[in-house]
Amino acid sequence: MKREFKVTFWGVRGSHPVPGKNTQIFGGNTTCLEVSIGKVIIIIDAGTGIINLGNRITTDYFASGSKEPLVLTLLFSHLHHDHTQGLPFFTPFYLGQTNFHFFGPLNFGNELHRVLEQSMTPPNFPIDFHLSNSVKNITTIKENNIIIIDPDKKIPRLVNTHLEKVEGKDTDIIVSIMSGFSHPANGIYVYKIEYSGKSVVFCTDVEGFMFGDVKLVQFARGAELLIHDAQYNKEQYTAMPTPRQGFGHSIPEMAIEVAQLAEVKNLALTHHDPSSTDTQLMKYDSQYKKKFESLFYAREGQIFQIIQDK
Repeated sequence: MKREFKVTFWGVRGSHPVPGKNTQIFGGNTTCLEVSIGKVIIIIDAGTGIINLGNRITTDYFASGSKEPLVLTLLFSHLHHDHTQGLPFFTPFYLGQTNFHFFGPLNFGNELHRVLEQSMTPPNFPIDFHLSNSVKNITTIKENNIIIIDPDKKIPRLVNTHLEKVEGKDTDIIVSIMSGFSHPANGIYVYKIEYSGKSVVFCTDVEGFMFGDVKLVQFARGAELLIHDAQYNKEQYTAMPTPRQGFGHSIPEMAIEVAQLAEVKNLALTHHDPSSTDTQLMKYDSQYKKKFESLFYAREGQIFQIIQDK
């Protein structure tokens, strides 16, 4: 039996949160994505969007009356503040019932656990990272790793593809990693999550290349959903005296080129610039649908169904 496979956008802004009347439709929280497959929850990035996700997870967990641990997998694309700032306010982080599995890149020579610890060291935050009650398994990963999750057991297993034979069941969830270096100054990870022949690719904080990002095109080929950075429009990207070229973010044309070359079925644009209003984003959404029909600008709270619940 195929399990339900869906994606929920909890934060779609870049750089910093933008509450207010001009962001009520698309949302003002920074990056956080939930990928749920059956009862498996995979979270990508911990921007402020993770706060509302945490409240929902906690409510659902206690309402279920479950006596089993709450198993959560959290992947970091990179460790800039707008992708980590929500973690100290994520309610399951403080629950003793939570079995947390963190995965992310090396950051300027620092292992993932050091970066996360420092983010909650005074004066950054009053509560020490390790004083929270959750069980924490923290792993620095590389591009040659694959994460395998059995949907029944929920516990992720890390495989080094150069040293081990990748052995999994047809029902397993597979998380693959691609490193990108267009985002200053330490690069990012792109994640592909596959289940039952379907895949979603999450690709934020990247800047496009001429003729498309060939590596990304190959990585994302045939995906059901490509979620791609499009923080700027063409005018912002080239505007003088402060063009955004080299800032490590894309414009819609770059994302569309990748989507077309990779022959993905759907394209979600995300990491919206904090200066972009709902009115502007709706205008862009309509404009760029003419270039890629199944394109949409991601909205906070939006759910994209990849496999329906049977």
